[in-house]
Amino acid sequence: MDIKKPFNINFLTIKTEGFFLKRKEINKKLKKFPEKKYANFSSNRTTCTMEKDFVKIFEDEFLKISKYFQSQMNLEKCWSATYLKGDYHVPHNHGSTGYCGILYLDMHKKSPSTVYMQPWNDDFDNTLLYEPSVEEGDIVIVPKFVVHFTRPNPVSFKKRIISFDFNFFSKKS
Repeated sequence: MDIKKPFNINFLTIKTEGFFLKRKEINKKLKKFPEKKYANFSSNRTTCTMEKDFVKIFEDEFLKISKYFQSQMNLEKCWSATYLKGDYHVPHNHGSTGYCGILYLDMHKKSPSTVYMQPWNDDFDNTLLYEPSVEEGDIVIVPKFVVHFTRPNPVSFKKRIISFDFNFFSKKS
């Protein structure tokens, strides 16, 4: 018997170096972009324009991402989202091409991480969920097409993330 698994999706997780200093810097920048309350969470997705600052502050991490993919990153958009107690995000994706990332900016050990849904049916239960173990300062990178969501925040601690979308420029030889 020959069993092959021809398809897989890589999830890249990076620990932010010097996170507490970088968080302080990014929080100063985020003050310029207040979040708006939506039904289930708050976000500044439509008004945030701090891409250059975000890349500069997290330059080391973006270099690691570029090295892993062997291409130069092009950050398209970044924004923050906040989840108070009971807040959540419904299943969604960020488009069909490119990648998206989540930086866990403020997170209690009991706050839920993002849950990712396998984009094809599982032979046994027709679904497969992946919820990585993350902590403050972690960055998770996945293809944009992967559907993901956040379970309701069970604690009073305000969970805050920075989400970002990007694609790549090919390196020139």
